[in-house]
Amino acid sequence: MKFRAVLFDAAETLFTTRGSVGEIYATIARQYGSQVDANTIQAAFVRHFRGAGPVSVHDEKRWWKDIVYRVFADVGMVENFDEFFDRVYENFRDSQGWMLFPETFDVLNQLKTLGLKLGVISNFDTRIYSVLEALGIRRFFDTVTVSSEAGYSKPQREIFDLAVRSLGIPASDVLLVGDSLRDDVEAALRAGLAAILIDRSGRYQSQSHLRRISSLSAVIPEVTS
Repeated sequence: MKFRAVLFDAAETLFTTRGSVGEIYATIARQYGSQVDANTIQAAFVRHFRGAGPVSVHDEKRWWKDIVYRVFADVGMVENFDEFFDRVYENFRDSQGWMLFPETFDVLNQLKTLGLKLGVISNFDTRIYSVLEALGIRRFFDTVTVSSEAGYSKPQREIFDLAVRSLGIPASDVLLVGDSLRDDVEAALRAGLAAILIDRSGRYQSQSHLRRISSLSAVIPEVTS
């Protein structure tokens, strides 16, 4: 075996939202008097999410509430924001808000059959556990390392070191698979891991120096060759 373990990013690598965040927010917001279109909400979400920093270790729900509040302060506030936010927050706790990519389950199953250790490393909060359970893939993972528990977030070196230590395998024997060039691939390489960029849309075709795949199915030959 070429590697002894594989670490996966979570959102947009193993699973994705059921529609854009803007679409989900807009659908719920219409029940609270909002007429703002999904694209406008999506653009505001991207702006505020990117500038928010790592998820709070101490109060992750408050961290998310602040982001969502800023989004709707920009685009037009909903009625009864507290109730609206609670519904949005719970929507992303399970398969209401998330779905697997078509190949994810089979790929994870094959990797476990091959005897590899598997882990998740994500800038997520503790809802990751209920999401993995709801999507039927929690049992495949030996370790789960998330920023809200670790106190560090990708691309910081420390979160990669924590994830590798939890696997009990040297970094040189671990492959990282993720969809972010900066937060996943480049950061993992600096931490001493091998890394593959999952590029489903072909966004990074110009990055010819990177190991790049368009489906998780391509991970299987990478670990066995």
